[in-house]
Amino acid sequence: MKMMKKSKRAARAGVWMDEAKYDFDTCLELHKLGRYNWVCTCSQQVGEKAIKSLFLLNGSDFPWTHSIVDLLDELKDILSIEEEEFLALRHSASELDPHYVETRYPDAIGGTQAPYRYYDGKRSEECLKNARRLLKWAERQTQ
Repeated sequence: MKMMKKSKRAARAGVWMDEAKYDFDTCLELHKLGRYNWVCTCSQQVGEKAIKSLFLLNGSDFPWTHSIVDLLDELKDILSIEEEEFLALRHSASELDPHYVETRYPDAIGGTQAPYRYYDGKRSEECLKNARRLLKWAERQTQ
């Protein structure tokens, strides 16, 4: 029996998904350390990488953006997603997207304190929940 070679694009999709899973594990460790702003940054990255892997898996290049909302909107054009599920995913994405910048730069929030002072365990847990939702959904799409 001849084994089929995995396509380069499918292999790349696997790398993106592997990195998303690794990032999620990193988020969990950061949460234990109380590095809540970095949990939120990393959670955004989990969602972004997981969704980008699906573009590659479905034979498309992903759009040049870091917005998970924008990625999902475009993914819906190439992947059938039930509307209620799509809206729940999009909500999770919209919760994570702001953390791409505001968690890292002192002037991004507009206040007078360093970003880490604005983040707490509750916000960190919400980001973890949203990242987990996106990651688990993306993983199910690969099976």
